[in-house]
Amino acid sequence: MAAADKLTRWFDLIAALLRRHNGGTFDELRHDVPAYTTAAVNESSIMRTFERDKDELRAFGVAIETLPDSDGGESRYRLRPDAFYLPFLALCESRIVQALEVRTIARPKGIGFQSLPVLAITPDECLTLRRAAARVRALGNPTLDADAAGAIRKLEQDVGLLPIGEPLVAAVKVQASTFEVLGGALSARQRVTFSYASMGRNRQRMRTVEPYGLVFLTGHWYLVAHDPAQQALRQFRVSRISKPKYNAQKKQPDYVIPASFDLETHAASRQAWELGDEEAVSVVVGFRGESGQVLQGMHLGEETDIASQRCFRVRRRDPFLRWLLTFGGDASIVSPAEWHGDWRALLQDTLAAHRAAQSLASTAEVA
Repeated sequence: MAAADKLTRWFDLIAALLRRHNGGTFDELRHDVPAYTTAAVNESSIMRTFERDKDELRAFGVAIETLPDSDGGESRYRLRPDAFYLPFLALCESRIVQALEVRTIARPKGIGFQSLPVLAITPDECLTLRRAAARVRALGNPTLDADAAGAIRKLEQDVGLLPIGEPLVAAVKVQASTFEVLGGALSARQRVTFSYASMGRNRQRMRTVEPYGLVFLTGHWYLVAHDPAQQALRQFRVSRISKPKYNAQKKQPDYVIPASFDLETHAASRQAWELGDEEAVSVVVGFRGESGQVLQGMHLGEETDIASQRCFRVRRRDPFLRWLLTFGGDASIVSPAEWHGDWRALLQDTLAAHRAAQSLASTAEVA
């Protein structure tokens, strides 16, 4: 009974705090917590119970703030919704438009939801989360199984589009068969042919390559393979591969992976903008300052005739432009000219989204 009584007090106190945007004094809060109004208990004992409840809730991570009264009056206690609730989950089409979409997401009505930060996830990330939960449940541990199932239910409730319907189930099965074919070709050292949806050209193309390995990079699976036609290594996103096939009956291998190739080293050296099968574009970036981030960025690029500039081989433009934004103005594109214009446009959009988010937060705080 003692434990149940304490839990009831805690829930009543949390509810009382959440109902008051600007907090409340103990005298105001106690009217919403029946245990604090028991006539048979003296005032000093009730106050000690209140202080003990606050301390124990704080120990569990409930951020109850104490706001002293500058005029010497009774202190106020506040629980900010954004420090209590998890972020508001939302599904976003892609990371590129995330900043713009987050501002227009409709939130459910109710206490706290309007002032919560938004955590946006993409459909690819939803699929990754579901796969991870399935792997955890496959371990056979009842506790982990329950935790994984509960996490997925929470995401399904908040995001809405997470549940796998028939089209998504079919996509998962297709990708599983793709892994099976690619893995078989890799083990047999046989060339594999597939249709590939090129990210940059937005068209399907048949490719024949020599698999060197499968790696998980920047949230996606990639096939690292040697392209005989181009005489170069390429990275193909597995989710863009369809209809893969190889000659499983052939006994002799088609190729030999060079002894100098190490898949782990290759994967560790890849940046997001270097992945894919697009033709690489030479992009010159100018840096300023000597911060640790600038020095690290210059270490990734190739030398040019100008000490403050580096040349990057870029296959995917969007990840590269977003990476440049993280330098806060200490890195900018010198050439090609059209890339400089795209970078400036992305910078302006990001600043506009940031200002809008700040304005929205200020408005919510005043309200």
